[in-house]
Amino acid sequence: MLKNKMRVASLLIAMVCMLPMMAFANEKAVTISAGGAAGGDASATVMMVEYEHALTSSFALAGRAAYLKYTYDDNDYEEDGNGPGIQISAKFYPGDKALHGFYFGGGFGFWEMDVDWIDDKNTAYQTSGSLSTSTAEIHAELGWRIGDKVQFTPSIQFGTFLSSKLEMAEFLSLNLGIGFVF
Repeated sequence: MLKNKMRVASLLIAMVCMLPMMAFANEKAVTISAGGAAGGDASATVMMVEYEHALTSSFALAGRAAYLKYTYDDNDYEEDGNGPGIQISAKFYPGDKALHGFYFGGGFGFWEMDVDWIDDKNTAYQTSGSLSTSTAEIHAELGWRIGDKVQFTPSIQFGTFLSSKLEMAEFLSLNLGIGFVF
């Protein structure tokens, strides 16, 4: 019981300490993006909707809902997967104007994927199946918000899935979006 009270007290203290930061910069943005990558034996597409909130003049937090579809085929192993995910990111704006200009940051996410796979393709040992998997991921990102209230938002995101049953682990995504600042 005491442990729970300490957690609640710690959370309240943290929230009170963050109030001055939140009052300082309250600009927000919603961004709709499409992206993907192709190279080697893999290709992927992703659709994202992001909400971003500036906490200071150079720091913002963002939350994303996304849907990913990918294929991987190295002529021996083939995998087709898709599913939803969520991501949380911290973004730093070195130009001292959060939600405007160049930014870099990173974060983590959680994905639910449905996958069809074939192993040892076109051999006597060929096996196939389907599975559903949950995986966490970490990522880094670089991007640019171009414009004032309506923004063009190119970005690149790279990272790794941490706990997947799948062979695909690393990812690189080039994204283009449109953002609305309010």
